[in-house]
Amino acid sequence: MIGAGQWQGRRIAGWTGLLILLAGFSAALAAEEGPEQVIAHISDRLLQVVTQEGERLQSDPGLVYQLADDILVPHVDFSRVSSLVLGKHWQRATPHQQQAFSHQFKRLLVRTYSSAFNEFKHWEIRFLPSRQGATDDDVSVRTQLLLPRLDPVEVLYRMHRKEGRWLAYDVKIDGISLVTNYRSSFNRELRHVGMDGLIKKIEALNDKRSGNQIASRN
Repeated sequence: MIGAGQWQGRRIAGWTGLLILLAGFSAALAAEEGPEQVIAHISDRLLQVVTQEGERLQSDPGLVYQLADDILVPHVDFSRVSSLVLGKHWQRATPHQQQAFSHQFKRLLVRTYSSAFNEFKHWEIRFLPSRQGATDDDVSVRTQLLLPRLDPVEVLYRMHRKEGRWLAYDVKIDGISLVTNYRSSFNRELRHVGMDGLIKKIEALNDKRSGNQIASRN
């Protein structure tokens, strides 16, 4: 079954953290600051937006999706995420299949986790010592997301510098990796329906959610 069934409760809280930390209002920041500084600055900006637009976010699902799309997509390397999620199947896919999968997977993530905007109205971030990757252009930013009435949520962001900008390509919430979680799910689908079948299934799920969004607004 496509989706992230085990990513509920604290997982949604952690994904709130992903949206918080990757929300970008100035692309220049990513080029001028290190990943931790970018995270801290953007978290403060998004907290302000959520506070000001809280009522609209609650009543307008379309605005929630648009906000998630606007602030998440520019700060995630979806090409790398897609290649890691598909593993060996990425290299076997045609360029057209790679592009189609990346597009539909992006839609899936945005629509699945955009609801996190409505989950919490206040948070704090505690930074832990980061881990350097194999090169200076790769780093794991370790944090704890502090939310009211919940235990701290461990969130680790894997980021790399691409064309002067720090982009995320994986997130671990309480030790569970987004890439690993979806890779397992998609591998099962690929064995049964192949690459084109997987893309069609994700597209159908995305379109169904879009239809539900329109119906809820009418």
